Amino acid sequence: MSLMQFLPGVVRELIKHVPSLAFEITDWGTIRRDLPMISSRLFTGVGIKELIAAQDKQIHAFVSFVSKTSPAQRQDRKAKGDALLKYYFAQLYVKEGIFLDLRDTRLNWNGKALEYEPTGLWYRFSDSFRHGLIELYEGFYFGDEAKFESGLVATGLLQRTWPIEDQNEVKNLFRSHFGGSLEHPMSFDLSHFQETFLKLFQFLLRKKVKLSSEFMIFGVFLVTLYLSLEGYQSSHAVKSLFLEVHHALAQIKPDQKQ
Repeated sequence: MSLMQFLPGVVRELIKHVPSLAFEITDWGTIRRDLPMISSRLFTGVGIKELIAAQDKQIHAFVSFVSKTSPAQRQDRKAKGDALLKYYFAQLYVKEGIFLDLRDTRLNWNGKALEYEPTGLWYRFSDSFRHGLIELYEGFYFGDEAKFESGLVATGLLQRTWPIEDQNEVKNLFRSHFGGSLEHPMSFDLSHFQETFLKLFQFLLRKKVKLSSEFMIFGVFLVTLYLSLEGYQSSHAVKSLFLEVHHALAQIKPDQKQ
């Protein structure tokens, strides 16, 4: 854990929201590789311009980059949350990388578009992990069980050699995490997110699974999303927002597969 002492304050603060059990199921080799790299990017700003250019080219319909946010005194929180969720999903389609910090201090809703002030807190998921996340969401929101399972396998959360009851348990944990967003608008509660992921980590610990640090970084990504959405105190039709992004961007996915 001594590595944590050398991380920037913002990284330490965000990781605190991820259940500490995550460290017990994460391969420390990948942690030692990725966390210092993320810290270096925060200090130096390396890669920010390139990632802005890539996202601006591919998902410009969902974000407008600014050098400094100037939040309006009064903002439509539901509209802002809807736009944030669409940007969250849209980033998964960009192979060049994801800006991880979705906290409200970096966001502004100008009435027409989501304005975002990026920092060096960014990461490029492996193609297999990123496509696994997309398959997870597609499988869940389209009711495609095979794709849902494939996404869990690709992200390292499920092994097809496990007994059926264990496979079903991890699937049900993720369904619990997604909540009732299939049929109803969903509100976001960070404590619910933490409880769900703690149960998942407890399950993976029992199965003696070791995850890549990619999943922990994904957890930090989710934490920043939840921190903002919880603060907006509004409900969002997550399924329809995902489908809007999917229909707009799914065509770019095959070009990014290797």
